[in-house]
Amino acid sequence: MLRMVTARLFHAVIVLLGVTFVVASLVKLVPGDPVDVIAAGNPGMTVEDMERLRAEMGLTRPVAEQFLSYLGSAVRGDLGVSIRQGVPTADLILERLPATLELSFWAIVVAVVLAVPLGIATSLRRNSVLDYAGTFVAVLGVSTPGFLVGVLAILLFSVQLGWLPASGFRGSAILAAGQAVMAWDASVFWTAFRHYILPTISLALVLVAINTRLVRSSMLEVLQQDFVTFATAKGVPRRVVVLRHAFRNALLPVVTAAGLQLGALLSGTIVVETVFAWPGIGRLAVDAIHWRDYPVIQAVVLVSAVLFISLNLLVDLLYRAIDPRVRDD
Repeated sequence: MLRMVTARLFHAVIVLLGVTFVVASLVKLVPGDPVDVIAAGNPGMTVEDMERLRAEMGLTRPVAEQFLSYLGSAVRGDLGVSIRQGVPTADLILERLPATLELSFWAIVVAVVLAVPLGIATSLRRNSVLDYAGTFVAVLGVSTPGFLVGVLAILLFSVQLGWLPASGFRGSAILAAGQAVMAWDASVFWTAFRHYILPTISLALVLVAINTRLVRSSMLEVLQQDFVTFATAKGVPRRVVVLRHAFRNALLPVVTAAGLQLGALLSGTIVVETVFAWPGIGRLAVDAIHWRDYPVIQAVVLVSAVLFISLNLLVDLLYRAIDPRVRDD
């Protein structure tokens, strides 16, 4: 266990160094820089003023020198200062990250809760009407972009029916649930959670489709194994055979997919957060790109990479808990 964790952490450091350098290089390829954005709002700035401001911001230094300077600061926990807002980028990340984390949490919960039983049911009723319906839902979900689902959901449930808010954020639904229990008032939870419903559906639809097909294919493969046939021949109840024997052995690829999907959600909710005006790190990144706020862009990418790598390590550890046959490489 210790050897595996040490190796994964070493690989994680290499990946983070590579990601940081690539981002530090790519942002310089974006047309314009923060000084151009500032000058656009200050017509009185001269070319000399712009060059002096670039030098003060360190934008004229070589990319390698800027990277080493940023890396040294990041190791100390200093992710720089936002050029536009003038506050530490770490504070901006900590302010926006909880909204993205909880939205991703609800999306993956909905995806797993819907996909697992649907995938098991379709695998047990292969080539039935239920199987064909599940295939249709999967193809529809994979083929429909999340932002399109979001826009259509807003038009239907917000504009036409008026059931749910089209945008906005009312704090953590998890914390609101605790407050609702303490106050014995369900409206406290509903006030916060209703803002999560449409963005969660927009993110979860494609995940439901992918995970349903993954669970189905894994279950079909496991159900044909000899140990399942042997357990059935011994007279083990069908429910026990399916859930305890077959599903547990089919769970590894599902755990892998869920871990990767959650990591992708944490860093890939940019479009959905923009559609629903969600105050997460995705929308923060969009605003930073618009204003050429390099420190914020780099910080968002670095934090997203750390979260993604951490989730992959967690998946590796879950492997060992689910299947003791998995050993260190």
